[in-house]
Amino acid sequence: MKKKIAALLLAALLLFAGCAPAGSGGTFYVQFEMRQDDLRIDGEKLSAGAFAALSSRMRERISALEEAFSTDLAGSDLVRVNAAAAGEAVAVSEDTLEAFSLAAALSRVTDGAFSPALFPLTELWGFSPAYEGHYNDARPDPAAEDVAAAHAVSDVSLFDADAEAKTVTKGADGAKLDFGGIAKGYMSDEALSVLRAQYAGRNIDAIFSVMSNHILLGSRLSDDGSRRGYTASITNPRYDPEKPADAALYLVGLSDAALTTSADNYRFYIGENGRLYPHIIDGSTGEPADNGIISITVVTPLSVPHAGAFSDALSTAGFCMPLTRALGFYEEMSETYGVGAVIVTADFRYYAVGGVQVLGRKAFAQYANDFLGAQNNVDAILEVFAEGDRDAASDEVVPCEEERAYRARMAEEFARG
Repeated sequence: MKKKIAALLLAALLLFAGCAPAGSGGTFYVQFEMRQDDLRIDGEKLSAGAFAALSSRMRERISALEEAFSTDLAGSDLVRVNAAAAGEAVAVSEDTLEAFSLAAALSRVTDGAFSPALFPLTELWGFSPAYEGHYNDARPDPAAEDVAAAHAVSDVSLFDADAEAKTVTKGADGAKLDFGGIAKGYMSDEALSVLRAQYAGRNIDAIFSVMSNHILLGSRLSDDGSRRGYTASITNPRYDPEKPADAALYLVGLSDAALTTSADNYRFYIGENGRLYPHIIDGSTGEPADNGIISITVVTPLSVPHAGAFSDALSTAGFCMPLTRALGFYEEMSETYGVGAVIVTADFRYYAVGGVQVLGRKAFAQYANDFLGAQNNVDAILEVFAEGDRDAASDEVVPCEEERAYRARMAEEFARG
């Protein structure tokens, strides 16, 4: 069951999806999305030919990064590093060296809540690409000794990168890297570099996405010449998969920012105990994250270096923190970097941190009436999540009735296959 976690909206229109082309390395999974209508250079749309050429260059850059970062494409840098023995220096690309250096730095920023070295645990819990098509299969927990063994080699300090020799060496057999928590953002940053280089010195308004990581450059230019900030939606991660995905919350007035949403409804299973096991591994426990958080959206100003990768890593990190710690962490990130965050919990509450303007469904329906020309019946709109009181937030998040019903429905659906 694959679901798009966050659908970026512009005037309530869905983006056009396009996949990066397959290459000699194997099948490509990373999706790049950009619509011709969502790009303006000096206020003007590009011709079809110019847009196609630009999109192709951006896709090529993303595909090259996937060839280096993939954990399952034969010959990729990470496949070779992961297969190497302890002490064996593996030649890698400059991109891999930079991504590793950035991931290690972000691991320090998050006090280890984000880590690129958790792949042994990802494999053990059945969330690596080798389990494609079986992520939702219920399964017993791995043996405690196996978790302990995988945990012992899931440490970023076991890896040494030599920038001069362009090699990565690990200090223990079984240690493995996975850039999954940073790769989409890194790719977005590089695609943005391609766009900016192509139109250096020009005024660029654009939105594009690499999977759940979005770049919002400039602002929305209306047909009448007026401008306003972009609008992004946060999909309800508990929507009925038999029905179209619906937005639960909206962020308005966004500009010059990278946005990433991480949620627990992609690659997960329901255990016999009713617990939801997400693919996000908590490095402090060696188990799938279980802190009562179901969705985190992070917004980072593009003025922050590597803003896309920063958002990507930070949205993952919060899942691996108790709620009160996550709230404090994002407050610190807001004060230091201007980051905004929205945390949604299993009791169907949301908490906004930083300067992001978050609207519930009713408020957004009124906003759309006022500014987007919509004609919504605001009174008929039903909310999904209620705003939580940060002062009353607790690390003991008790799943609400709707959450328990969702888990039961998913368990039944997965059992049917």
